Amino acid sequence: MTSVVQPPRAQTLAGKAFTMAAGRSAIPKAGAGRRVITPAGELAVREAGQGTVPLLLWHGLYAEASMFDPLVKHLAPDYRLLLISAPGHGESGPPVSPLSSAMSGAAVLAVLDAFGLERAAVIGCSWGGIAGLQAALQAPRRISAVAAFNTPFGPGTSDFGTRSIVWLTGLLGNTAFFGRRVASGFFSRRSRAQNPEIVEEFVAAFPARAPRMLQAAARAVLIDRESLLPLLPKLEVPVLVVSGAEDTRYPPAETQEIARRIPKARFLTVEDSAHLTPLEQPEITARLVRELVPPR
Repeated sequence: MTSVVQPPRAQTLAGKAFTMAAGRSAIPKAGAGRRVITPAGELAVREAGQGTVPLLLWHGLYAEASMFDPLVKHLAPDYRLLLISAPGHGESGPPVSPLSSAMSGAAVLAVLDAFGLERAAVIGCSWGGIAGLQAALQAPRRISAVAAFNTPFGPGTSDFGTRSIVWLTGLLGNTAFFGRRVASGFFSRRSRAQNPEIVEEFVAAFPARAPRMLQAAARAVLIDRESLLPLLPKLEVPVLVVSGAEDTRYPPAETQEIARRIPKARFLTVEDSAHLTPLEQPEITARLVRELVPPR
């Protein structure tokens, strides 16, 4: 099934800004973090939510687990949320070298073990989608569903542009200048114009980064990434595949064609979003997650 989801446009800019600010103050704070040793490296995992249905959330390259905070506000009453910081990001340790996509999937399963969970769904953005799909392939009885937002399915590339990005990550990965370069391709036109605060928060995280750790993660995800394409027909779990209408790196038309290879897939395009749909459109994301994994 395919369709295009459009966010409401009734709010004024001032009204939207007020809503965003109020929403942040109402976000339930995540509990004390736990460090989990996994095949991908030592990961920091935070827990939030008052519900019992478990969801693992894994963000994308160059983002932080905090990108899910607006989504947490919507899901916390009904779900148990585990927010994973990817290797080389946040409080997590460096990625193992070499880091394979399969190791990211194994890391998801290690987090399940650490928190005593037999089964859970994975909500992943970009790298997080890869990790969730790999986990579902490795242990389909332990992954109830995967929501893959803005996810690359093909192999990494070693073209000049990609190699330049990885090189610059090691050189400038802890600067706001580099953060703004990344943000220019990650956010939709509407977010940059009407919600500049979320763009600035994204950029503000870069100065605290460790460039070499971030570079190792970038190389693993952008260059050394293995292709999921031959494995997709083997997926046994329900998969929601979501593209941002303005995601230029992984365009909706290409992603939709790939989603057709997944037996139990539903494909959607979300307007006014680019490569960080859960952050740009948390209300729509929450609705889609609830449809995929209904609360009990």
